[in-house]
Amino acid sequence: AGSARAPHDRTPPAALLLLKQQCCVRADAGAAMFKSILSKVGFGELPSSFGFTVGDKVDLPFSWHWDLHKGQKKSDGSAVSVFVCGKKDLDMQQVAAAKNAVQMAKSLRHTRIVRALDSIEVESGFYLVTEQVVPLLSESATDPDDRDAAVWGLYEALEGLSFLHQSGFTHGLFGPAAILVTPRGDYRLGVFDLCRKDADASALLAQRRRCGINLMGWSEPPAYLQDSGSPTIGVDLWGAALLAAYIFGSAKAARRGVDFRVDMQRAAQDLPTELRKPFAEFVKPGPLRGRSPVAEILQHPYFEQNASVRIMSFLGNLHIKSQDEKDSFFETLPRLIDTAPQSLQTKQVLPELLEAQKFPGQEAAQVLPAILKIGIRLKDDEFKASVAPLVAQLFASADRAIRFRLLTSLGEMIDLLDDGMINDKIFPECVNGFTDSSGPIREATVKSLIFFVPRLKPKTVESRVVKLLVKVMSDAEASIRTNAVICCGRISSHLPTGVANQTLATMLAAGFKDPFAPCRNASLQTLLATCSVFSVDELATKMLPFVCVRLVDPDVGVCDSAFQVLSALQEHIKQQVDERRAQMGHEGEAGKPAADAAVGGQAGGAGGWGSWALSTVGSVVGNKIIGSMGPAKSSSDTLANSPPDGATPASGSPSPPPPPAIPAVQANGGGAGRGSGGAMKLGGSSAGSAPLAPAAAPNNAWGDDDLDFGDAGGWGDDGGE
Repeated sequence: AGSARAPHDRTPPAALLLLKQQCCVRADAGAAMFKSILSKVGFGELPSSFGFTVGDKVDLPFSWHWDLHKGQKKSDGSAVSVFVCGKKDLDMQQVAAAKNAVQMAKSLRHTRIVRALDSIEVESGFYLVTEQVVPLLSESATDPDDRDAAVWGLYEALEGLSFLHQSGFTHGLFGPAAILVTPRGDYRLGVFDLCRKDADASALLAQRRRCGINLMGWSEPPAYLQDSGSPTIGVDLWGAALLAAYIFGSAKAARRGVDFRVDMQRAAQDLPTELRKPFAEFVKPGPLRGRSPVAEILQHPYFEQNASVRIMSFLGNLHIKSQDEKDSFFETLPRLIDTAPQSLQTKQVLPELLEAQKFPGQEAAQVLPAILKIGIRLKDDEFKASVAPLVAQLFASADRAIRFRLLTSLGEMIDLLDDGMINDKIFPECVNGFTDSSGPIREATVKSLIFFVPRLKPKTVESRVVKLLVKVMSDAEASIRTNAVICCGRISSHLPTGVANQTLATMLAAGFKDPFAPCRNASLQTLLATCSVFSVDELATKMLPFVCVRLVDPDVGVCDSAFQVLSALQEHIKQQVDERRAQMGHEGEAGKPAADAAVGGQAGGAGGWGSWALSTVGSVVGNKIIGSMGPAKSSSDTLANSPPDGATPASGSPSPPPPPAIPAVQANGGGAGRGSGGAMKLGGSSAGSAPLAPAAAPNNAWGDDDLDFGDAGGWGDDGGE
């Protein structure tokens, strides 16, 4: 009784059987529908052993008996392209052409020929798997922002055609529709339906209309190509002229794809002047007499002198180039890159350079300037993905040439680097540069603090950077001590007020007593530009005595600067004292005096202190390093060449005594403001006898002009004696 069903739960057996039959019928209908859909494209007939999956169909801008699909390799998921040709609606001639296309694609092996990965023929049609490509005439083939003609792409396509002709083949369908483009922007020759040896021009022209790509409104090969005087490859030569006209004409019109229809009668006007004669010969070819017109045009001066062709051709054959050839090429590469299209730089040149820097030998140091030059033009996410890891890795390199390149290029790429990478990976490696035995490395490391400090953690700045700067004041190289004083002033606004005050006081005290006249001069200018960091009492009791001593400095330039700085500080102190008196005496609203502006104007009259003063290029080690590296884009600093009168070169002069240690400081908060002033320039043949140059723009407190200590040679060289 407990297992008996309720009356309303009982279902007659006949009804259950009918329901089951209906479900089976619906399932069979769904399976048949799915199988019917697959049979239309043939996917259902692909064997399980086929190593690729066929994905979404790609829309083509023209009519063709081949369909293009996205695909994936089953083993690793890499992207491929799958060309599918169904047999159902094709005649025997078209089926034969499709079969020929598959066979030729698999048998031809050349860097400019589309790379076939696999193929299969089933009852419903043909499947050809290639590297990932899209037709040149599709919208996704080119960057819409690219306005330059794809000269390198044209060169690649002609190289592929030249390979066919030298192998005895005629392509038959060569032109813009036969060019496929990789995601990187490389041009590949495909569409081999009519490609064969010993072809007949008349037969090719007849088959083009039936087996080729149908482009509505586009020019067709003229009938005179069938004449007895025309070569068999005349159809290909006419297609090459059509391709050149499309590449240059579409770039000039800023309109690409099938909507840009080439007018062969007027196309020569869009071509470079140098290519118009070969273009005319391709449009109406005559007897060849053993010549290979495509191979000849590849050696035309227009291509040999084109920046894109020169760069990519050399990088493609880098492994067979001699060391002298590499040195010469990489020396001119940064300048050559500027004349290449932007898309070529980022999509093709940069990947080649990233591979080249992995080569053993000097390639890493040689290619680094070009990598950084292109890298800063990338989007933030692209830079972080491709270039930033390399930068972090190379900062740890023991190669001084590489580290010097990175330090001198830091200002251009610092904004593209993550704070975490700077604090955890890059700066800890740069710290070693302060104690490096090479003078140029130590100097470049000091200068790099200008860019590092705003991105470093406050604790790192207070605990490491300040101590390192103070220690640099005992460096044997006078130019490094000078630039350390300038650096301290330029980063003072990024330090807590108390830390900035104590650090500047220590650095300036050592700088005022330095035996190197430019260092004393830099100390005067730094004090003037950062006087707002000090209280009026500190200026009057601690800083002004140092300035007064420099009034009788044996160096004329330092003496003149001291008088100007003294006048400016006197005005600044007077205004501060008047304001304090007004506040103490309750004499009404005092108003905020424009002390900083006044001092800034005086600083402008005295010249900018914030430009790098000197260089250690006079040292033997520095000359060897820089000579081996080739030209590098340095910072905007021009370095001094000769010592002041009465001074000896830094390498021969004793180092000044180390400055006193910085006392413990309690951070008081935000950074102090900077003063203003123009750029300082010392002219004449001797720094000791030259007056200050006229003032630069008063608002340019950190001017870009450099200190120039005469026309003599480097102060560490024989020319400076």
